Amino acid sequence: MTQIFLFAPDGIAADKLLACAKAAVTAGDCASIVVPGSTAQATVAGLQALGLATLLRDCAASQVHDLKADGLHLTDTANLKESREALKNESLGVFAGTSRHLAMEAAEAGADYVAFAQTKQFAGEPLIGWWQAVTQLPSVAIDPVEPESLAKLLTQNPDFIRPSDAMWQDAQMAENIISTLNVRMGGGGKK
Repeated sequence: MTQIFLFAPDGIAADKLLACAKAAVTAGDCASIVVPGSTAQATVAGLQALGLATLLRDCAASQVHDLKADGLHLTDTANLKESREALKNESLGVFAGTSRHLAMEAAEAGADYVAFAQTKQFAGEPLIGWWQAVTQLPSVAIDPVEPESLAKLLTQNPDFIRPSDAMWQDAQMAENIISTLNVRMGGGGKK
């Protein structure tokens, strides 16, 4: 079953991030969150307390260890092998964009999930659907998903989807967006 993958924007204040994340987990099936390194110290423990697997974005593996985060999300694969070696017990996710080759390399290097830019793929190409057919490694539809485009995306069976970035405006917006996605994904509304 597809779950919600939260992706906090750069520059968001820690208190706002925590408030929006709390509203999101109350409204739907949110599995994990990626946070920028700048707010990680102030948010990791609180996000984990909400039940979210908390991954830091594009930072050193030592920061993941220092903050006791659950893993690392890389948008650049230059340090993929070194990160995998350093993060033996933590999750490691990789942004592959629309590249099948990069996705396969990430899988071979030990990534725990691959994130695809599904809205930037060639028109009609079921990139995530292809991935789901060739591997069991989880996929993330990393481009923000609006409720009206959700049904088409779900036909490709992504493991995780990223909700609209509008959810970070405030807690009420986060609750509304996640609740709507949850209902359309078959979750039936609030937990």
